[in-house]
Amino acid sequence: MNEKEHQMESISQEIINLKLELSSSTSEIGDYRIIKTYEARLNNEEDPYDTKSILAKRQEIRDKINALQQKLDTLQAEEESINAEK
Repeated sequence: MNEKEHQMESISQEIINLKLELSSSTSEIGDYRIIKTYEARLNNEEDPYDTKSILAKRQEIRDKINALQQKLDTLQAEEESINAEK
């Protein structure tokens, strides 16, 4: 595995880990907390968590995922270009 392939694999794994952080029921910012907040609001109850903070942190994660995905796309395009030249 060359350096670029290793870098792409590392970025892909980081994207997976970040997506898991968003969806995990044990994460401080996971979907479970969003669902529980939604349920509380449907029942006219107070939010069980600091929703603004959770949403801000979730957006930071999404922004990081998007930046990593762009970097991965660029590396993949470069790799495909190099392979096409061979």
